[in-house]
Amino acid sequence: MRRRHPARRGRPDRPGLPHRRPHVLRRRPPAVNPQRLYAPIVLATLALGGVAFFAASRTWIHATVRVQGLPSDPVSVSGTDADPIVPALALVVVTAALAVLAASHRVRRVVGVLLVALGVGGAVLVAVSGGALDDALADAVRSSTAFTGSNEPSGDRAVVWPLVAGVAFALAAACGVLVLRFAGRWPTMGRRFEAPQAPASTPESPADLWTVMDEGRDPTE
Repeated sequence: MRRRHPARRGRPDRPGLPHRRPHVLRRRPPAVNPQRLYAPIVLATLALGGVAFFAASRTWIHATVRVQGLPSDPVSVSGTDADPIVPALALVVVTAALAVLAASHRVRRVVGVLLVALGVGGAVLVAVSGGALDDALADAVRSSTAFTGSNEPSGDRAVVWPLVAGVAFALAAACGVLVLRFAGRWPTMGRRFEAPQAPASTPESPADLWTVMDEGRDPTE
């Protein structure tokens, strides 16, 4: 008879596992499924482009031209007035997000690079838009009916809308990085609309069956 050895006791700090590898039975966290990220990333990119465009259309700097004996004239300048490139980049972000839906894997990688460039470029333009805002405000003040040549006011800059536009562009660049990361694992629309292939013809008579077998082909295909 075989002698039975007593079960080995594990250490107080480790479970008594026979294989001495506690990590084997540990459950690893599930990997991220790229299919589930497809729609959220595309929708987020669309939304970020729209938010950046809307923020650019808001007032970024304003002032009030005052003169004695005449009513004051409020003057405001939007981000679009200061730098028209900012809303144009936002529209291209929206277009690029739509292109992800219909593009192939290779084209999606190109779109991802474009999104990164658009996001970084838009964020930089928003960050350095101070000079353009001052110039646009000066032009608006000179066009005011209350401007006399010596009553040019200083402008009050808005904080919220330029910040919203800059953050939206930065997040759009992050979405571009995700498009680059998962573009090859996302489904394409082309496969859904491909015409189904016609089934292979099968021999209809015994004579056709023997003919196919004589040619060395499989009659079941």
